[in-house]
Amino acid sequence: MVSIERANVEDAPEIKQVLSETWRATYGPFLSQATINTVTSVWHSLDRLAAEIQNPRIFFGVARTGDGAIIGLTTVGQISDDSAVLSRLYVHPHYQRHGIESQLLQAGITAFPATRTFRLEVEENNQSAYTFYHNHGFRETESKEERVEGDVIKVKVMEKLIV
Repeated sequence: MVSIERANVEDAPEIKQVLSETWRATYGPFLSQATINTVTSVWHSLDRLAAEIQNPRIFFGVARTGDGAIIGLTTVGQISDDSAVLSRLYVHPHYQRHGIESQLLQAGITAFPATRTFRLEVEENNQSAYTFYHNHGFRETESKEERVEGDVIKVKVMEKLIV
């Protein structure tokens, strides 16, 4: 049994660990080790995670097992009254493809009930994530290149309208 709930600042070290493991598994095949190391140390610093957890315009949700272990997370930021952006949705590799991703996505969407447009970016090389979002009603709106620390990646911007 997995529950989805808002993260607490005390969860930051465990969240950082899940992010580190999922980033290495997900992006290791196409990002340099130096980039992954920088992202997991800077982007996922405890201070940065704590600030996001405390930000009222961000829903920072975690998936917990029955014994309370964090095995996944999502962050959704409110851009305006009617739009939000999904910044993260990660599930530890050992727990993927058991519906936890869908639970996290739904929790992020329902966190901002007035929101009508949800956006996200997914790396072109991350075909399983692209397929997941497509199967959940997101449609590609554009492609672009972004710099992630020392690497350049191609991303697809996706959007879902909530009616």
